[in-house]
Amino acid sequence: MKGSRASLPWFVVDAAGREIEPVSRYLRDLALCDASALTCRSYGYDLLSWFRVL
Repeated sequence: MKGSRASLPWFVVDAAGREIEPVSRYLRDLALCDASALTCRSYGYDLLSWFRVL
């Protein structure tokens, strides 16, 4: 989902609509390392797929 916070442009939610905090921490760290917002989005979708498998 598109985030409303500047520090986290994208975040991943579970089936109940709750934010998956470990993924958010990873994406936040990625964004702070000067990765583009589209990179964070791409990684977020990859992690979403992985969490769906789990």
